[in-house]
Amino acid sequence: MSARKAIGARVCAFFVGVALLLGNIGHADTSSATAAKDRFWILWERVSFVGSHCPGGAQCQERRSFSSRPLDTSNTGFIYRLFGVQNSGQQAGALPRDHPDAPVICQKNQAALSLGFDPRALPRSEKGEVLRGVKQLHLDLTTLKPPPGFDATFGSRLHKAYVGRLREAGIRVVPKDQLHLVPGQPTLNLYFSFSDPDDLCKYEYSVFASLSQEVLLTRDLRIKVAAGVWSYSTGSTARDHQGTEADAILRVLEAFVRDHQQANAR
Repeated sequence: MSARKAIGARVCAFFVGVALLLGNIGHADTSSATAAKDRFWILWERVSFVGSHCPGGAQCQERRSFSSRPLDTSNTGFIYRLFGVQNSGQQAGALPRDHPDAPVICQKNQAALSLGFDPRALPRSEKGEVLRGVKQLHLDLTTLKPPPGFDATFGSRLHKAYVGRLREAGIRVVPKDQLHLVPGQPTLNLYFSFSDPDDLCKYEYSVFASLSQEVLLTRDLRIKVAAGVWSYSTGSTARDHQGTEADAILRVLEAFVRDHQQANAR
């Protein structure tokens, strides 16, 4: 089960989809309920297909959207029968089971009720906390373009240095095809660029690195995105930089290991 489906299963209540919805506004616990007020809703589901070989193809994505409206009707007997309720005496009891294809409908405060706390009320963590518990990540430096004075093994040699140093720090580098097995799918992206090597007077280079992880939005826990949570930059114009282009790229590695050790020592 994906993280999104797991959270949906925990924080959301299921209702009957593409038909009439039976609400239980005013219901108390069924063992002690003395009164009940029922409201009815109509739900409109639209399924859209995006990609190729739709529907059902491997490259086809299925997207669902919903619209709901309250249903005002005096013919409540017909609606009860739709839900398998045969007489009005059963109205105050437990609601009928949901349809297996029912969509997930979340109440505004459902996350706080299910999790036991309001995610929006949590204080912001310190910057380095995003590295706590990171024991595996993906990176690939083998395709880095070699700058002047370096041969075609520039990227692969730096990649090997990163893998070895991270292993010493207790972090394993996983290949791309195994990343989906790692919680949060942390990925260390490194961007290296340099100016025209023939213009010696204006030649410059820069390095920027960013660790991305999957995160949930506190305002809506159903939204999961990959976001940069740690970054570092350096280059030939950095005041504290000394050495070659390779040295600048290795500075990123040492900065990451330092911040990772600080976060996991607490």
